[in-house]
Amino acid sequence: MKLRVFVGALLFLCVQANAKIEVLFHPQEPTLEKISEWITQARTSIDIAMYSMDTGPSSPIMQAIKTPEVQKRIHDGQLKMRLIFEGYGSPEDKAEKMQVLENFGVDTRYLGKAAKVHHKFAVIDTNTVMSRVVSGSANWSISSYRNYNENILFFENEQEVALEFQKEFDRLWLASKDFDQHDDDFRKRNNNDGVHRWNSMTDDPEIQVLFNSARFLNKKPFPPEITDHLVQIIDQAQDDLLIATTRIRRTAILQALSRATTRGVKIRVLINQDDYADLDKRSDPLLNNPLIKTRVKFYNLRLNDFLMYQMHNKFMIVDGKTLFTGSFNWSDSAEYGHIENVVVLTGVKAAEVLPRYSSEFEKLWALGRGLYYPLLESLKKKEYKGCPVAAMTLSALQIKTLLNLATQCRSIPTPK
Repeated sequence: MKLRVFVGALLFLCVQANAKIEVLFHPQEPTLEKISEWITQARTSIDIAMYSMDTGPSSPIMQAIKTPEVQKRIHDGQLKMRLIFEGYGSPEDKAEKMQVLENFGVDTRYLGKAAKVHHKFAVIDTNTVMSRVVSGSANWSISSYRNYNENILFFENEQEVALEFQKEFDRLWLASKDFDQHDDDFRKRNNNDGVHRWNSMTDDPEIQVLFNSARFLNKKPFPPEITDHLVQIIDQAQDDLLIATTRIRRTAILQALSRATTRGVKIRVLINQDDYADLDKRSDPLLNNPLIKTRVKFYNLRLNDFLMYQMHNKFMIVDGKTLFTGSFNWSDSAEYGHIENVVVLTGVKAAEVLPRYSSEFEKLWALGRGLYYPLLESLKKKEYKGCPVAAMTLSALQIKTLLNLATQCRSIPTPK
């Protein structure tokens, strides 16, 4: 018995020594290629919870799934691959994609509830010495890969993280509906109706993984809202906050940002173009506070054309020491209508990736800043006829100035 405990402890220490966290960013880095590589290397299980993904031949993910090696392991029962797919698009489009996946041996389910599964994660080879997790803000789509600003975390041998994501997947799997029924022999070989069994590990104080799925699966008591955790972290800030998130619309978060400025915390906020349209409603915390500098990633003079080049990150850096990131948009719909996840890193774990997050934030903060005045002059002279523009991060006042001149592109009222 003592020998088993010793061997188990030694194995745990070896795994921890090889643990690694890496971040990659869309659109400039090979995120989908790395995911594809991990799919081809998987030995026992791949479980994916995904809001949207492409299943066409240009998708690196599908290219990996379709390789002879992966297909052989799936059909021999060595590799079990399951997917909970929400699907962005029409019901027909979703069904077509799920059928493609089923055709290649991926057991596919959908939640079938009012809440959207907004996760974008995969957990691979859980409870092995090669456990891996992929999670972040990015859907596995070509449009996200090529055009959006996204961040994806890659965890290797972080068994605490793998365990938490595996639990979340299994909770949703048991609550989901089959898209298609496999033949009994195939299902028996792959045991796709079951859930994983795992060994408990010691909690890692430097990594928190948060989910809000209990609210939608009727698991009581409900856990604290993700917003509560976010507010708590903001309330602990002492020096500065760097925020890059698609939108900020929750009142509690806006109030926490205002409180932070009373402590002298300097805040920079970067949001996407679609969050500009009603920004006047949040002008006091985001526009009128001298300690909060707000910029918008802007790329189309027709405001409601905001999908093509989204700033789709959802991350925050606190005092250069703590990272908050995940799938969670900072909105009421995300908290009460979507099933989401968040990862919080501190200490040594955060230090592995924070320099890259900080660099990405500064790059986005300065994006296209030299393009504003030439565009402004072109609009004044009525020389610019189109609506799409090169991406740039601008203040609300700069955007308002451009929109007042771009009369040819007006489709919704300019904010006051």
